[in-house]
Amino acid sequence: MQRYRYTDLMHFSTRLLERAGLARERAETVGSLFLEADLLGYSTHGMQRLPTNVEWLLSGETRREGDHTVLSASRSSEVWDAEFLPGPWITARAVDRACDIAKTEGTGTVVVRRAQHIACLASYLERATRRGIMVMITASTPTEAVVVPHGGLSRVFSCNPIAAGIPTDRDPILIDTTAAMSALGPLNRSYRLGQTLPAPLIVAQDGTVTDDPAEFVERGGGILPIGGTEQGYKGFSLALLTEALSGALGGFGRGSQTGDSEANGVFVQAIDPEHFAGRATFEQEMGRLAEQCRASTVAPGHDPVRIPGDRSLARKRDQLENGVGLIDTIVGDIRPWTVKLDCPFPDPI
Repeated sequence: MQRYRYTDLMHFSTRLLERAGLARERAETVGSLFLEADLLGYSTHGMQRLPTNVEWLLSGETRREGDHTVLSASRSSEVWDAEFLPGPWITARAVDRACDIAKTEGTGTVVVRRAQHIACLASYLERATRRGIMVMITASTPTEAVVVPHGGLSRVFSCNPIAAGIPTDRDPILIDTTAAMSALGPLNRSYRLGQTLPAPLIVAQDGTVTDDPAEFVERGGGILPIGGTEQGYKGFSLALLTEALSGALGGFGRGSQTGDSEANGVFVQAIDPEHFAGRATFEQEMGRLAEQCRASTVAPGHDPVRIPGDRSLARKRDQLENGVGLIDTIVGDIRPWTVKLDCPFPDPI
């Protein structure tokens, strides 16, 4: 791993996406959201996503121009058809729009169908929490089946990430998890590097459970839902919920989709605490709760309790000051495009 100045990576990412056909404002948004993932520690969904997105832009799989279509709208909700616009760009707009609605109505919900792959959900959370608004986001990929239902061996679901940003009177709580025991990014990286998974997360076609990613990549095994073989009904339930929110509400469920597109259905809901018990009260309550958790007694030799987002925000502050760390395989995947599009990669610090 080597470190690079954030400003250098931001300039490079924007320029590379521009060379692939995106207008500057869209390129800046997409590039900043990829980098936000790296800053927070989600490196499989950060600049790692640049090569694929450049390829999609050049091939026309991602629509470079135009806007979304509003399919339905009420005072507090909207359904958009992105028609394969860049996922990070359209999702950032959906978060901003949901927050604007929430400011007026108390809650705002935007469901987006056919957004090109939206990458890391955590990247969008501070867009809302900086405004004092709580946000919840989930996504699914209707044409992707990699996760099994509890008790089954057939792949049915995508990994279906779930995220929430909760403002407090200190740092926000940033939750980014999934209904599956593993996201695809870490699984594929482990396979590529010849490493085992951190736990037995894959169920083979004979019902055995393994930590070998090759069982998934090469032999058709499925990712277990959260809870594993014993309590996987928990992840199974979350998978069904996320499919309802991000797929069925927008009419973009897996029952009617075919092909191999990575386009996502996205659900965004923003809540303005000012319309409830008041923003200050909400932030104080959540701040106190977070401190109670951090103050929890732990067993000898164990680290203190961390609130979701603590480590990510500490990592972000460190990398903004001392450089963004990128492993060599990420840079290696990007370099062919720097040659093809005449866009030199920045030097490490």
